[in-house]
Amino acid sequence: MCGRYFFDLDSEELSQLYKKIQEQAKQEEKLAERIATGEVYPSNHVITLQRNEDNEIEPNLTRWGFQGFKKGQLLINAKSETVEQKKTFTKPFQTERCVFPMTGFYEWSQDKQKFLFTNPNGSTIFIAGFCRAHKNESEYETESIIMTTSPNDSVSKIHDRMPLIVERHQVNDWILNIDFARELIKEKMPDLKSELVS
Repeated sequence: MCGRYFFDLDSEELSQLYKKIQEQAKQEEKLAERIATGEVYPSNHVITLQRNEDNEIEPNLTRWGFQGFKKGQLLINAKSETVEQKKTFTKPFQTERCVFPMTGFYEWSQDKQKFLFTNPNGSTIFIAGFCRAHKNESEYETESIIMTTSPNDSVSKIHDRMPLIVERHQVNDWILNIDFARELIKEKMPDLKSELVS
């Protein structure tokens, strides 16, 4: 389960992505303040990396969560083990994969303690996901979802699921190569650093 994550503008890499999306939002006359930073919640408009029409990877603005079948329902995670067995997820996973760049993600222990998981070297984490265009009232909006997998040793003490991590050098392959993606969802996740936060 990944119900919130951290997007820190003190990171030069994340700040550059944010500025690029801000400029894009201004050009498209969208509200730049809709871009979530700091602690990011489901339903926020977030930065994801996706492929464009030329098969190049670029940042884009998506809304975190797929609208569910019931009114007000929001699907924010998809289990990697069953992603191609779920009708809602199959095609987006196969054709519109993305990654969520972030500083780290939050998990809560059974006794409600909140932990932030980050890369040990402090570098950006890239989390696997996928997108779809969905009609929201009168216009289409791109929705995104985070994939989860079995936890590694650094997360299992806190939670029984964790986001599917894509290493920096794997980002292009994850987004562009379905065969690579199908193999990655079976792999053990890299170790992370955990910090108890208030």
